Amino acid sequence: MYSYNNLLQSNLTENTRTGYALMQSKYLTVLNNRSVNDVNYGILMNYITNSTLRNNDIRGIQNRHNPHMKKTGTNNARRVGLEGKALFIYNSLFNEFTDNRFADSDIGIHLTAASEDNTLAGNAFVNNKTQVKYVSTRTQDWAGNYWSDYLGWDMNGDGVGDIEYEPNDSVDRLLWKFPAAKLLLNSPAIETLRWVQRQFPVLKGPV
Repeated sequence: MYSYNNLLQSNLTENTRTGYALMQSKYLTVLNNRSVNDVNYGILMNYITNSTLRNNDIRGIQNRHNPHMKKTGTNNARRVGLEGKALFIYNSLFNEFTDNRFADSDIGIHLTAASEDNTLAGNAFVNNKTQVKYVSTRTQDWAGNYWSDYLGWDMNGDGVGDIEYEPNDSVDRLLWKFPAAKLLLNSPAIETLRWVQRQFPVLKGPV
């Protein structure tokens, strides 16, 4: 906390409650770090500005029972309603995220609380239960990243999808409001709703 112009490089956290907690800091360079099977967050950013995160590998962040943690007498089982976030960005501005991998987690990236004017490009979002949870009134540019759940096509074979990836749509907002509906996440009805939204943009709700 309250640390400026620092370098965090080539570290490994594994089976912890939070891999890396970066708070109230500016001008950080976070390179080549790994977070494996941590529980709450791989990287937590709280009031971070003008910083660079590159080539970090964050995977397996899930809110679950962790046998490696010291028991405190409280229930150490998975807590209902909580999700493990590979990258959590809270009220953080003007940061650059490039060439990172966020994989096999409850949520790949969660941006909220006026986390705006951040650049995300060249990142890989792989097999996360929810790739992105973006809570804001401003549009975030998601172009130039890899999405393992991309459903579009590449007609000219240039390696870039012809349809812009939209990580959060009206279906996602419905599932956030009614978590029990996640039981239908991979059902034909949900896939049909997503297809209809892509074909008829006029049906899209507000961000």
